Amino acid sequence: MIRSTTIILLLFFFHLSANAQNKMIVEEDTLLAYTYQEASTTVFSLDKLPPNIQKQVETIMQDSFWELKDSLHFINGQIVDVLKYLEDGDPHKRHWVVPKYELNFYLKATSIGIQRYNITLHLDDYGQILELNWPREGAGSRKMFLERKAIQEFAFKEAEKRRYNIHKFEVRFEYNKEFRRLCWEFCFLDHMEVGAAYYNFMKVPWDDLFIIDSTKKDN
Repeated sequence: MIRSTTIILLLFFFHLSANAQNKMIVEEDTLLAYTYQEASTTVFSLDKLPPNIQKQVETIMQDSFWELKDSLHFINGQIVDVLKYLEDGDPHKRHWVVPKYELNFYLKATSIGIQRYNITLHLDDYGQILELNWPREGAGSRKMFLERKAIQEFAFKEAEKRRYNIHKFEVRFEYNKEFRRLCWEFCFLDHMEVGAAYYNFMKVPWDDLFIIDSTKKDN
């Protein structure tokens, strides 16, 4: 009886593991951004950017992506006339810093589970970074990405300790701006109400096994 129970438990956790592995694939939709529309010029080649900006982009990509740099693919970019974009006085447009250059790429690195991850780089007139949804440093080597299975097993063990519902869960990949880390967010269903679902969550960095953020803070 003990042997049968052990086998059932092993099969159960193998099923959970396989299910999580299937979910831990980064595959975003194609991004074609035209955020600034009539106040911008759209380019489909980095060669269309001023030489100093081309050089700055090359430096940023080298510093941030290292050996993953060759896995980046340019999609499109916008050269923004910032004054024209703001001239209508729309107060909603002043909730963020409008870039001079909005450049869109995607990263494809299947060996670590990234089928497609959209990268957005915002620069000012001088080529200084205003926004980048990737760590500025320390995330350009494939060796720094832990096996997804190890992250999943760690997350499930921690979830069990907290009595989260590991039978119903979702996983998503994100760049966490607050911590400047690439993270996996596990969301475990807590309960359902009419028109709403409530989850417990935990975020685990892709490069280390610890909980960087969660529903219930560690003591």
